[in-house]
Amino acid sequence: MKKIAILLIIGFLGYNSVYFKKISELKGESTSKVDFTKYADSLYYKGILKNENIISLENLQEKLNTNKEATFKDFGNRLSIGNSAYFMVKIAGQITAKNENGFSLKLDNGQVFTVDTKFIFGNAIRDASKLVKLTDFKTNAEFNKIAESLNKLIREDVLPAKLKDINVGDKIVGKGVLSQSKKENLPIKITLVDIQKQ
Repeated sequence: MKKIAILLIIGFLGYNSVYFKKISELKGESTSKVDFTKYADSLYYKGILKNENIISLENLQEKLNTNKEATFKDFGNRLSIGNSAYFMVKIAGQITAKNENGFSLKLDNGQVFTVDTKFIFGNAIRDASKLVKLTDFKTNAEFNKIAESLNKLIREDVLPAKLKDINVGDKIVGKGVLSQSKKENLPIKITLVDIQKQ
């Protein structure tokens, strides 16, 4: 009888010390234990690079000129009320000039754009990806760590390795992000996210 009582106590304690939480319950918890470097790595390689449903730069320009409001709604992303939004675009063309900060890209239609490969900071890439929500994190600081880790990955690891074999005259394809405003037509400057030689 004594043994049965001991077994019941052990079983009770064991049952109450092991439990599983639903993913929805974890969303509100602190993410201080999250490995933001691994999170950014997964976000980039499994999310951004795999996403083929991205509008081309030329197509985005046409839509912005036709119906800016609808284009912002369908292709842009902004996390707060305002007139600006971030867009992720596919780019393709020929490199016409290159320096330590980036390069000039000439599209097939003759337009030339500046592409930034060095000053990759802020939340543009995180927000343009549409893959991360503020509600997934408990604080703004944690949310911003995702942007910092993603930027660092692209700026320090991804782009240097890919750009070293790309030269003036090469034709490339890639992905980039840009910011636009509903109120004014801002010059398009692209922040590079991915690049491949054709």
